[in-house]
Amino acid sequence: MLNKRQEKIIMLLQDSKKWITGKEFARLMNVSDRTIRSDIDTINRTYNAHLIESNLRSGYRINEEILTTLPIELNAVSIPQTPDERCTYILQELILEKKQINLLDLQEQVFISGYSIDNDIKRIKKMLEPYQDLSLIRSKNCIRLDGSEESKRKLYKQLLFEETQGNFLNLNRLSSMFHDLDLEYAKEVLDKMFKKYNFHVREMQKPMLMIHVGIALERMIHHNYVETSRDTPELRNTKEYSITKEFFDTMAQSIHIDVNENEVVLLALLLRGKKAITMHNDLVQSVTDGINVNDLVTKIVTMIKEDFDIDFVKDLDLRTGLALHIQGLIERKKKDIVVSNLYLQELKRKYPLVFELAIHVGQILNETLDMQVSENEVGFLALHLGAAYERSHSFQKYRVVMIYPVDQAFGDILLRKVDTLFSERMTVINCSSFFEEKMIKELNPDLILTTLQLQHNLDISTIQISLFISTEDESKIFQALNALDKKRYQQKFEDELIDLIEPELFYKNLELHTPTEVITYMCDNLEKKGYCDASFKEAVLKREEVAATSFVYSFAVPHSLNVPSFRPAISVGFLKRPIKWGEFDVKMVLLLAVNEEHQDLLIMFFEWLSGMINNANHFAALLETKDYDDFVAKIVE
Repeated sequence: MLNKRQEKIIMLLQDSKKWITGKEFARLMNVSDRTIRSDIDTINRTYNAHLIESNLRSGYRINEEILTTLPIELNAVSIPQTPDERCTYILQELILEKKQINLLDLQEQVFISGYSIDNDIKRIKKMLEPYQDLSLIRSKNCIRLDGSEESKRKLYKQLLFEETQGNFLNLNRLSSMFHDLDLEYAKEVLDKMFKKYNFHVREMQKPMLMIHVGIALERMIHHNYVETSRDTPELRNTKEYSITKEFFDTMAQSIHIDVNENEVVLLALLLRGKKAITMHNDLVQSVTDGINVNDLVTKIVTMIKEDFDIDFVKDLDLRTGLALHIQGLIERKKKDIVVSNLYLQELKRKYPLVFELAIHVGQILNETLDMQVSENEVGFLALHLGAAYERSHSFQKYRVVMIYPVDQAFGDILLRKVDTLFSERMTVINCSSFFEEKMIKELNPDLILTTLQLQHNLDISTIQISLFISTEDESKIFQALNALDKKRYQQKFEDELIDLIEPELFYKNLELHTPTEVITYMCDNLEKKGYCDASFKEAVLKREEVAATSFVYSFAVPHSLNVPSFRPAISVGFLKRPIKWGEFDVKMVLLLAVNEEHQDLLIMFFEWLSGMINNANHFAALLETKDYDDFVAKIVE
């Protein structure tokens, strides 16, 4: 049995995938070179294999082929190696696991000096600067993270964004995970199959699809086959099965694999997506008391929303991927099939926050299915979650279709230049040599860039540019993106506005006679419902004494200048009869209860209101609101 130091030697070599000298090991472990040589010898004798190779000049490295054949279970966690990885590791521990961290224990866990720890703490304090109520407190040999739970969640989400950005949806980076095959070539072959069978796959789906393809091909290369009982005559008669069968047969000609029928079935099911779930019995129901797979996926995304404030509820790709993966997981457990995950350690080290999210999902599966989900399976779940999180943020960029002579050399130059100039604000999701309305409708882009004269009836902004991107072209694209920003900003605020207007704070036909009566009535109800205390009403009345908040368009917007509410809300009141409010008669009252964290909503609110007033017919209709639902409908009209 290995001791902890020997386990850590294996983990360091497994993580680094490089040569590490005996002196480097000795310095990391605070032992002599001789002890390291002895440890290496013990490790190889324990497993009766030449697991760790040695070289007089280069040092030691792990033999990956032997590693995959050995039943090695290491208790230590993956070791963060760079300053960025260590800072993320420390913050993850403080946010999710521990109230405080002992720095001496930390030095031993990650094999660095006290000096390096001090530098990491400085880096973390710099990272916390945008979060005003978060602070890293050092007390003797311990550190802790003080601040609100809401700010900690925001920090966690930002770290998760930085960790996933450009990694889970970037085919070049994904390809580096597969050492025994050319994933980009596999994608070329699969794309030819899609074209041959006139089968469309959205660009956002392709990265996760190629991860599955890469794993399937590497399993066949190493003769690690899986089994499935989800093969049906109905599936074999589908276009997806024909594509998958021909794809694997074509790949077998170049990488010399024996095509496994089970892998063909599993990839065909993945291509069918939601349709595949109804093609066979729900395995979740077979091991639970009536819970179906869709209910279980909903339970998972709800937990992520509640515990991490990350909303995957509407991500159909994730929901379908999880449903199919859970079915496969149950099938493997029933047949006692162990599937190795060659990328487990890389996932744990490079993407610890995504992996932590997957662990929480694994716990739900443990409890609901009454079966132990292995760390390898958690690693596969992490791939789904990482891609989903990056998808959720890539949607913040505008989705662009480009129409230009794709087959011409300068077409590639055009694409690269557009990407260089505007990649921070938009993503090119498809390139085509011609306009096809059906395809554009399916892609549903925010913007079309075309070098051709183009007329269509779709409600999509379209900009004609030259092949060589002139300064004028840059300006046109920039203006189009700004217009999209304005539209998105408006939509975002309308969504937030609706969230702030609760039915319990909406009043119709109020029989009140003075501004003071109206403010008192509405503020008292806010206080009763826990939105504020009595000081808020006093502050609103005091603000009204300075200058009436009424407008010529028959509405008033009373608010406080310096006393925040406990939580943000907009209380809406319609008076049965207009009352005198300052210089104007008022029929509609919008009482703003905004806390310090949402002060920006005040600015956004008045900008929205200004836009409403400029549309006289729309605003007149708003004043004639019948009820809460009618009011909300008119806001977003």
